[in-house]
Amino acid sequence: MSTVERVQRAGSIVTSQLDARSQRFPDYAAENAALHALSKALTASPSAMLQTLVDTALALCRAGSAGISLHQHQPGQPETFRWVAVSGRCARLVGHVIPTDESPGGLAFRLGAPQLISSPKRVFPCLSVIESDVIEELVVPVPGTAGPRGALWVLSHDGEVRFDSEHRRILTSLADFAFAALNVADAKADAEARAEEAEAARESLLQVEANKDNFIATLAHELRCPLAPIDAALEAAQKLAAGNPAVLSALALAHRQVQQIKRLVSDLLDASRVRHGKLCVNLDYCLIGDIVKDGMAAVGEDARRRRQHLRATLPPYPVTVYADSARLTQIVCNVLSNAVKYTPPGGDIDLLVEAPDPDAMAGDEQSRWDAVISVTDTGIGIAPELLPRVFELYAQSPYLGTRADGGLGLGLSVVKYLVQAHHGTVTIASDGEGKGTRVTMRLPVVCKTGIGHSAPTSHGIPPARILLVDDSCDATEALSMLLALDGHDVRRALCGADALAIVDSFAPDVALIDVHMPGMDGPTLAGLLKQHPKCSTTRLVALTGDAAPTERQDGIFDCYLVKPPALEDLKHVLQVEQPPRPLADGS
Repeated sequence: MSTVERVQRAGSIVTSQLDARSQRFPDYAAENAALHALSKALTASPSAMLQTLVDTALALCRAGSAGISLHQHQPGQPETFRWVAVSGRCARLVGHVIPTDESPGGLAFRLGAPQLISSPKRVFPCLSVIESDVIEELVVPVPGTAGPRGALWVLSHDGEVRFDSEHRRILTSLADFAFAALNVADAKADAEARAEEAEAARESLLQVEANKDNFIATLAHELRCPLAPIDAALEAAQKLAAGNPAVLSALALAHRQVQQIKRLVSDLLDASRVRHGKLCVNLDYCLIGDIVKDGMAAVGEDARRRRQHLRATLPPYPVTVYADSARLTQIVCNVLSNAVKYTPPGGDIDLLVEAPDPDAMAGDEQSRWDAVISVTDTGIGIAPELLPRVFELYAQSPYLGTRADGGLGLGLSVVKYLVQAHHGTVTIASDGEGKGTRVTMRLPVVCKTGIGHSAPTSHGIPPARILLVDDSCDATEALSMLLALDGHDVRRALCGADALAIVDSFAPDVALIDVHMPGMDGPTLAGLLKQHPKCSTTRLVALTGDAAPTERQDGIFDCYLVKPPALEDLKHVLQVEQPPRPLADGS
């Protein structure tokens, strides 16, 4: 009798109960924090990374024990599992070896899917080494290139903890992470083993780096999905909690942490685009005063909380620049954010803009003159040996890496890339640790053409009819709630078919459509909506986790927004004047 038949006959396989049990609400904030910790653990040794993954599984599943078993096989010997990382009550059993065929992991291998096993010690003698009672075990295969690589499992030691489909989703996601991380670790180990063959080793290491970059980019893309509903729900909650200072204070704290995660995710995406040359600039006329104003506003709250003196000095005359205003704002924000983070409470941060007076410029309208933007702080400074490396990806001093708000060491590398994309230069100077830092950017973007200051963002946008299509129920619910609170008429759909059914009786002014959906994807749905008589004037807006130009399909969407969409971006989309609808429109 096979192991599967024996365990089935004993009635120990209770996998069907995962979907029958009451499902707990997903804790996306905890998952985001855990994924951020795991992404940073990629730089550690494989054993440390796997231990971090197991600790994460223990915490997110609220289990009594957790572990990862990796398959090992020697010629002429039975196949076995080694518990390479263990956490919780069974932590002392790390390194324990069990037979593959007579184990829960082997059972999951044979059945090809996650399994829930009741009282596993009763049917698997190899688990007798566990001293505590085991009520149930949830085990998920860790995929591999040529078959399952191992198994990720959690144990319940008391009746208070019962696993459900949400735990299966979390454990499956972590198993996929383990597969990708083990692949990266294997590729790196293989490259190092062939270091004696210099050219072959160099090519292998480049491939490892490419794999790591692709994985980090994928991780950042996936993080945007749970971030979207969290961010929108927080915005909606702040509107609903108006007049309740205690609730608003708690929401403000959560909002700051979400913005920190969004910044880290954006940094990861930008770093990937920098390496592949996909971070582009779109030039237009704008005022440098507006750029500085937005940058100062972005870091102002953090500076006030740290009691820092944040000042900006601009020329007495308006200075028009021909640049990418969003990227130029990003440059200023990144440099100011570094100054705020690494300047002690009560310190000084000064931003100075130097640019020629347009009235004194000689030459034609197409000529460009330099704008010099410098940010000087009284912060912790930079050691001389680190100065040559400050613009490298992931470069940080050991001290900065221990700070809770230290980031990933990506900001200055993105700044350098964007400054160079504007044909400018950036330098950084410091007299040493504890003596402050000065960042100087010289940008040939000033022009004679004069424009007016941009108007402040208006919250009084006329109500619009909005169709929101996203396969994430949480994302659509949170964003639709936020838009409804602003007075818009919102319809939600979780798939393309539902959206097409809605527009039979609802003519949207704007359709916000997720690009990547199972079944009918966003571009296909947008193409069908273009042909629908109710949508002849509908503005089609793509929601995407990666705004790289290579992803855009010309002629389908009117514009693209990166998920989670910022409210300012949504307001800009909704402010676009729509053509009048035919009188026959009965919506």
